[in-house]
Amino acid sequence: MGKAQPREVLAVNRRTTLVADAMRRLVRRGARSRISNLLSKTRPEDVAEILPTLTPEQQASVFGILMADYPVAAGEVLVEIEPSIRRGLLEDLESDRLAQLLTLQPVDDQVFLLEGLEDERREEVLELVHQGARGPMETHLTYGDDSAGRIMDPQFYALSEEKTVGEAIASLQESLDLENIFYLFLVDDGGHLTGVTSLRQLLLSRPERHLSEIMTRSLIKVHIETDQEEVAELATRYNLLAVPVVDDDNRLVGIVTVDDIIDIVQEEANEDFFKMVGTSESELVYQDRSFKVAGIRLPWLLVNLVGLMGAALLLSQFEDSLGQGFYLALYAFVPAIMGMGGNIGSQTSTIAVRGLATGRVSLAHGQVGKFLWQQLKVGAILGLACATVVGLTSWLWNASPLHGVIVGVSMCLTILLASLTGTLIPVLFERWGIDPAVAAGPLVTTSNDVTGILIYFGIAAALVQLLP
Repeated sequence: MGKAQPREVLAVNRRTTLVADAMRRLVRRGARSRISNLLSKTRPEDVAEILPTLTPEQQASVFGILMADYPVAAGEVLVEIEPSIRRGLLEDLESDRLAQLLTLQPVDDQVFLLEGLEDERREEVLELVHQGARGPMETHLTYGDDSAGRIMDPQFYALSEEKTVGEAIASLQESLDLENIFYLFLVDDGGHLTGVTSLRQLLLSRPERHLSEIMTRSLIKVHIETDQEEVAELATRYNLLAVPVVDDDNRLVGIVTVDDIIDIVQEEANEDFFKMVGTSESELVYQDRSFKVAGIRLPWLLVNLVGLMGAALLLSQFEDSLGQGFYLALYAFVPAIMGMGGNIGSQTSTIAVRGLATGRVSLAHGQVGKFLWQQLKVGAILGLACATVVGLTSWLWNASPLHGVIVGVSMCLTILLASLTGTLIPVLFERWGIDPAVAAGPLVTTSNDVTGILIYFGIAAALVQLLP
């Protein structure tokens, strides 16, 4: 089934592609002023889409110009860009320049960027930020990970409940520097949150009325330590554009706005999506570090391998009654071979499908080849690790080195091939206009089962003549 996209989306994608092509030509020619001019006409979100299509050298060149000429936009690009590119750009950025860039961003974005740094580098950058800007960052960093306090915006608009409607409207008109004024939050003299009113209600009320008369006292609020997923659930359930955040004394300390809520929903969905196949979104941050990615996947794969070895143990219990011990011992490892091939294929196809959906893996500009090579390297590392475990187990279990060789080599080749098919099948479906999320899963599973069996018994048949 083909995927139909809105005309506006296709137009934006085409424009982004054209800008990316122009950017590459200008970088090769060293046309700095024209690159700067092009960047001035391109939204930060689109620059974040374009940078991954460039080589690392071109990325550094373009981002350097962006930093020099449009530092505010540079910070927005860092927030929007995919994790692996962000990490590389932050590593190449001098600490003093990064400190200057942070001071131009909202506090929640400052904290988001600081979270991506190693602890030592983070402290170094914070030391370079002047005290006035450092305080809010350090305060935010003291809140728990994934908490409302960590993601809230401390720049909010609140008024005393004793003000009149007319005074409130006049005050709003003078506060043009504040963004995201969705609701008017009301506080008492001590800064405690007492109620909320909508801008619509404010405009429809008589100017002489006090805000305490038109406010809603029963409101949805969260504590600074509330988990961000719960914040998103509340905003979704009650259709809120902003959620107030209070401290232990019910003082209003910040708000979580709709753009942050959308990010939370996407982040939590991604986290659950990756957990389903035993990996995490950290793969996207460290996708150029094969051993790091393999380390993320390996623990759960080994747990699964232990379970599959248990299945092999159950099958081996029939050895005495069925005879043909050598051959039955081979059959006992069929679940392990098929299961591990399916697990690796599911993990790889999940990463591929997600990468295609978010634009992190593009069919253009050689990104597929780079992604495929990365997945093959990860597959080789995982294959060698799992093959060593299962091969030695088979050897010791059956007191036969040949058993260990057959099972170990088959496991390694099956995992390597599963990495290949798990990458190529979603990419091919995307190229053919078929939704890879729907079609890739069943085909990847089936192909890995078939190829795993063929590899396993093919190797066994080729080596059977070595039996005594």
